[in-house]
Amino acid sequence: MGESGRKYGGFTLLELLVAITSSTVILGGFLVAFSSLNKSSRLRDMELKSLREGASVRMKIEKALTGASNAIFRTVSNDSVGGDVDMLYYYKYDDDNLLTEYGYFFLDEQQQSIDPSYQERLSDVGDPLVMRNLYFNKIDVASTDPAATAALPPDPKTFDLRGADREVIVHEASDFMVNLTEARTDEADKRVSYNLDYQVSTNFFLDTSSDATANRRERIFKGSSYVLGKITS
Repeated sequence: MGESGRKYGGFTLLELLVAITSSTVILGGFLVAFSSLNKSSRLRDMELKSLREGASVRMKIEKALTGASNAIFRTVSNDSVGGDVDMLYYYKYDDDNLLTEYGYFFLDEQQQSIDPSYQERLSDVGDPLVMRNLYFNKIDVASTDPAATAALPPDPKTFDLRGADREVIVHEASDFMVNLTEARTDEADKRVSYNLDYQVSTNFFLDTSSDATANRRERIFKGSSYVLGKITS
């Protein structure tokens, strides 16, 4: 009997080789399909997350600026980050001209030491990749706080942008721009209108390779808002 006709546990050697080959092909195809499905699922999850964050930006800005006595978007030389930051910030006063709240939106690098949602990304050589988020921070001012009755509001240069109470509005944001205009109404109405157009760009990756341009996804969110503020004297 030839070698191919020899029995191995009820199978000939040829049948055994065919079975092994078929199993390998089927398993390999399954692994490829599973990997593709897993990648598609990650992409879908990340895009949905990006869409949700982009849709929430307008509501966050509108809520923050509603009732604000002053709102400004400009480049600020900030002490806490040691450089220039594009910042949208506002101040709110009550009827007694007491500062009750101020807040700000800005782009900054995510920090492992202070950001609960910190996600470390490494390049293909193991070096950390710099990721930026769009942050928001709101500061409530007590009536007993000296800032409440100060002649000038807190200077944005002194804002603590890297305080642990900052909130991530958009993850992996690469750009933030606002065109803000103010049109005061009749003084008797005690209202001021803010018209703003904003744009937030996101740039997220499906893997951790520093040159994975094929796996990079970019989205730009744009919107316009009309918000009523409050005039104080």
